[in-house]
Amino acid sequence: MLLSNGEDQTQLLPSETETQVSNSDSVEGLLPVSKVYTDVVVVPEQQNNEIQHLISNLQREVEELRLKQRVVDGKRRQALSKILDIKGSIRVFCRIRPNLSKEKRRNYEPVSAESERVRVKFGGTRKEFAFDKVFHQDTTQESVFVEVEPILRSAMDGHNVCVFAYGQTGTCKTFTMDGTNEQLGIIPRAIEELFRQASMDASSSFTFSMSMLEVYMGHVRDLLSPRQSCRTHEPLTKCNLNIQTDPKGLVEIEGLSEVQISESAKAKWWYNKGKRFRSTSWTNVNQASSRSHCLTRINIFRRGDSSEAKSKTSKLWMVDLGGSGRLLKTGARGLTLDEGCAINLSLSALADVLAALKRKRCHVPYRNSKLTQLLRDSLGMILLSSLNCKYSQLLRRK
Repeated sequence: MLLSNGEDQTQLLPSETETQVSNSDSVEGLLPVSKVYTDVVVVPEQQNNEIQHLISNLQREVEELRLKQRVVDGKRRQALSKILDIKGSIRVFCRIRPNLSKEKRRNYEPVSAESERVRVKFGGTRKEFAFDKVFHQDTTQESVFVEVEPILRSAMDGHNVCVFAYGQTGTCKTFTMDGTNEQLGIIPRAIEELFRQASMDASSSFTFSMSMLEVYMGHVRDLLSPRQSCRTHEPLTKCNLNIQTDPKGLVEIEGLSEVQISESAKAKWWYNKGKRFRSTSWTNVNQASSRSHCLTRINIFRRGDSSEAKSKTSKLWMVDLGGSGRLLKTGARGLTLDEGCAINLSLSALADVLAALKRKRCHVPYRNSKLTQLLRDSLGMILLSSLNCKYSQLLRRK
């Protein structure tokens, strides 16, 4: 503490809060050194035993809670599987695209929809189709994702899952799967939901990896490759990945890039990077028509918290299919025409596979298309959910 007298002299007085230093602790020419005292509390043996007993009880309670959590998770998985089995392993949704400005000038409405039925008027005839769910023109992106969300939980439980957007060109399939910054589509919402569910699951630990590819003109191309070596003037065989199937029926793609994703922001960054390399072209129907099938694959690695738990690996495929279209309507010529023919052929092969799975036939023609070869272990094993925009060939007639 500093005090000042009338002669402007300053005197240093000891403060109550300052450390008291003995003369023996100071050395001439050096600063005083303060002493530090440490008290060691010796816990009596009886009290120590009580603490150890409490710790053992807490550890036992934690283990019992973990066991109950595993039982609850098992029952939840069984209930979810039963619900999905009741709804069907192959589900077909229909989303009706809002009318364009030129279509609003018409005085009649060619499409009328209910919750599970769509009626179409065309050429003086009226046809009715049935679906598992129908999304009307004013349906939001969030409402569509609500129907898809349960299958994400199924994928995290160890099942292979596939989600399609299927329909004619210009029917907003890419909008449904990708969306915009203001209206996120299924893929970015699914990425966020996967990490959210993983953070809430206390009984297992999850890791994710991501790949993106496209099927263009019957060839498989990597969209996350560090260097895009494929150019329009180069033969497609240079960028064609090889598809392998092991004896267990699991599909592997040789040379496909696979990146580890630790958070949703990183996964979205890779997704935005990959979709920039997708093949698009102008047609009479769509200024940026997709000329390939774009496939996003997320590998899910799950491991339980117990030492005896086995790790599980599952796949989540989210596919924005190229749009089917008629030549007279699209006005395609040259390369664009060849691209359209390749898309229609692969979509026809996909329809044949789905029909065979639905009818539980012994032979399923997976090898008729690169698209169905890629999805072989995900189409036939567990679950397929298809989103259908406006019109489609994949309709179930009433």
